[in-house]
Amino acid sequence: MTVLQLRLTMLSDWHIGTGTVTRGVTTSRVLRDDDGLPFVPAKTLVGVWRDACEVAARACDGDTAGRWHAWVEYLFGSQPAYPAAEAGRTPDPDASAPRPAALLLDGPLRLPPALGQAIAARPRLREAVTFVKPGVALDPRTRTADSGKLRFDEMARGGVTLVGKAVLPDMTSQQSFYATTLLWAGAELLEGIGGKRRRGAGRCELEMTVGNWKPNYSLLAKNPPDPPGPPRPDTTTPDVPAMADAWQRVRLTIEVRTPLIAHGRTIGNLVEGLGHVPGWTLLPAVLSWLGPLRPEAGGAARRGDLVVTSATPTRDGVPSRPMPRVLASPKGDESKVVNRMTQHVSKKDETVKPRASGYVVTRPGEAPVVLRPEFVTRTHNTINDEKQRPTEDLGGVYVYRALRPGTVLAAEVRVRDGVLPDGWADRLAGSWRLGRSRKDDYGRVDVTVEPLPGRPEPELCADGRLRVWLLSDTLVQDERLRLSADIRDLASALSAAFAAAGTPGVVLERVLEEDGLVPTAFAVSRTESWHTGWGLPRPSLLGFAAGGCLTFEITEGRVGPEALAAVELAGVGLRRGEGFGQVSFNDPLLTQAVEEPKQPDKTGEQPDEAVEQPAPVLLRKRDDGDAHAAAELIEQAAWRAEIWRTAESLANKGDVLDRFQKVSVTRLNSLRGVLDQDSRDPETLRKRVALLTERWGDRDGPAARELMTTGDALWNRLELPLTELCLTEGAEERLRDELGLEALRALVSACLAVHTRRAAAAHAGAGS
Repeated sequence: MTVLQLRLTMLSDWHIGTGTVTRGVTTSRVLRDDDGLPFVPAKTLVGVWRDACEVAARACDGDTAGRWHAWVEYLFGSQPAYPAAEAGRTPDPDASAPRPAALLLDGPLRLPPALGQAIAARPRLREAVTFVKPGVALDPRTRTADSGKLRFDEMARGGVTLVGKAVLPDMTSQQSFYATTLLWAGAELLEGIGGKRRRGAGRCELEMTVGNWKPNYSLLAKNPPDPPGPPRPDTTTPDVPAMADAWQRVRLTIEVRTPLIAHGRTIGNLVEGLGHVPGWTLLPAVLSWLGPLRPEAGGAARRGDLVVTSATPTRDGVPSRPMPRVLASPKGDESKVVNRMTQHVSKKDETVKPRASGYVVTRPGEAPVVLRPEFVTRTHNTINDEKQRPTEDLGGVYVYRALRPGTVLAAEVRVRDGVLPDGWADRLAGSWRLGRSRKDDYGRVDVTVEPLPGRPEPELCADGRLRVWLLSDTLVQDERLRLSADIRDLASALSAAFAAAGTPGVVLERVLEEDGLVPTAFAVSRTESWHTGWGLPRPSLLGFAAGGCLTFEITEGRVGPEALAAVELAGVGLRRGEGFGQVSFNDPLLTQAVEEPKQPDKTGEQPDEAVEQPAPVLLRKRDDGDAHAAAELIEQAAWRAEIWRTAESLANKGDVLDRFQKVSVTRLNSLRGVLDQDSRDPETLRKRVALLTERWGDRDGPAARELMTTGDALWNRLELPLTELCLTEGAEERLRDELGLEALRALVSACLAVHTRRAAAAHAGAGS
C-alpha cells in the first residue's frame, strides 16, 4: 500500500459552496466542517485531479486512447454514462463491468490539525477565515449591472494550505512508479478548484509527496505497462466442515470517522442513508478483511454458518435494537410508552401513535431508552466535460444524507465452531471503508473487535405462546418460491428453522387481536439491491420490516429454550449470512409492561463548579511552517475586522465626539484627506494633522489632535480581546506595529463619520 501526502496551497480566495443560502446575509455559503472551518471535499479534488490527469494522458498517448488512458481509468475508476435518451434501454450484457477507483482518499483536505484546533476554539478567528464578497449580474445587452441581481457570496480566504492523504493499492514497483508519475503530472497541471475559478477564484497548487520518491520526467515519454486487471473471483469450493451447534461470537464496535451512507432509498436527487448499517453492507468488508480465509468464510455465509448482523447505534456501549412496532405513545406525549401487546390503553389515552422510528436500548430493571441517530446533508454535482457545468443526463446536482461522524455502532459476527481456524476475529480490527462513495469523503470507520460470551436462552411464556421480535428485515418464500410478506409463510419459515435446530413437527398459528390488545404489528420492507461488480440492479427484496412483532400459538409440537436460542443465533428465512432474518423470542420488552422512566432527583445536588479553561496554545514558526503562515494571515484579518468593529462602537458612544460639535464639515473633510494620505509612520501623520489644525484655533484644533493618539494610548482605548485574536507567538507586538496606522485611521474615520451624521441630523431638525 502506497500513501500519498497531499498539500493544497490556495493562492487566491476560494469558494466551495453548500448549495444553500443564508437569508438576508449571503447568496451562497461556503462548505464548513463541524468546527466551522472551510475544507476541500475529496469529491471536488478527485474531479479536478482526474481532469488534469486526462490532459496529461492525452498529451502522452496522442489522439488515440492508449495505456496512459487505461491508467487514468484504473486510478479514478470508469465513467459509465447512460444518456437520458437511452435511459429505458437494457445495458449491453457483453459490456465490461465498471471498474472501481484504485485511488482512495482519506477524507477531505483540511487545515493543518494544530491550526484547525486553535482556530476552532476562538470564534473571532473562525469568522476571519471567510468573508463576504459582493457581486452583480451584467445585462448581456447593455453590459451594465442588471437591476435586482445584487448578490453576496461567502468566500474562504486564500493563502492557506490544506493537507490530506490518499492511498494506492499494492502493485509491482514498475507499475507503482508509472501510477505515481501520472498522478504527479496531473497535480502539476491542476491550477484551480471550486466555484468561480474562471473569474480568478480558487487558484491553487497541489503538491504530492510519496516518501523518498522523486518524479522522473522521462517516464511520461515511454509506453507504460498495463495497469493491474480486476480481481478474479475465487471459484474454488472449500470443504464443508461438519455442522456444529456452538457458535463463536464477536462484537464489532464501529466508530464513524467520515459521513457514512448506508443506502436506504432515493427520492428524486436525494439519496437517504439509513440510521444503521445493514449486514449485507458489512459482509463484503468482513470477507475482505478475513484475507486468505475468504473462500471458507464465503461458503459459510452462503450456507448460513457465518452471520453478520446489522450495525445499530449504541448508548454507553450497549447496542440498540429496532423499535418494536407494538410500542406506542399518546399523541403529544412521547415520554409515556405503552406496550400494546400486553398493556391496555386507558380511556384518557385512547388516541395513541405507534413509535415505529428509531432504536431502543434496554437494560434489566430500567425503562427503555430511544435513540435517533444524527445525520449530515451534503450537496454534490456531476460536471459535464463539454459544458463544464452540471447536466441532468449525468446526474446533475444530488444530495447525500449520511450518518454524522462520531456515531458509534455495534454489530455481531457469528461463526459456527470448526468453520474458521482460531484467531480469525483478530483480522477484523482496523480502518474500514463502508457504504456509498467510500473512495473519497464518505465511509471511513474504525473497527475494534471484542469476543462475546454465550448468550442466555430465551424463556418460555406462561401462556405457551411465542412472541417474535424481528431485529432485521426478514425474507421468506411462499409455495411458489416467491418472496412473500404473508404471516403464514413466516410461520412456515420458523417451523423449518426449529426443525433444523432439532425440533421438528412444530406448527404455528397466528394469534388475532383480542381484549383490546395488539398481538401482531408489522410492516412490509422493500430493499432495492445492487450488484457492484456488474454495475446492474438486482431484483427487489420484499419481506418483513425490522421492528415487526408477531404472536403465534404453538398448535403442534413443543419448542424448548435450546431450540429458541439456536434459531436466534442462526436466523430465519433467506440470506441469513447477510444479516436478514434476525429474531428475538419472548423478549421482556414484549412480554412485560413498559416501566415509566424515573425522574432524576435534583435535591441536594451541588452546582457544577466552573471549569477553568486552559491557556490557548500559540503556534511557533519552527514547528509547522504551513500552519504558522496561514495563522498569520488569519489573525491579521481578524485584527482588522475587530479594529473596525471596536472603532465604530467607540464612535457611537460619543466620548470623544463632544469636542467636535461646532467643527465645520469643510474642516472635517480636510482632516479626512490628511488621514487618507499614503504614510506608514504614525508620527509623520500626526505632524501633518498638527500643521493642519494649527490654523483652526484653540476651539477646534485640540479636539482634532485629541483623536490622534498613538502607541499604547491608542490600543488602550480600543481594548481588543487579544487572547481571542492571537494565534502565533509574538503576534501582539508584530500586529501592533503593522496595524497601528490602520487602527488610527479606523478610529478617526469612524468618529468623523458619526459626527457628520449627527451634524446633518441636527441641521435637518433646525431647518424643519
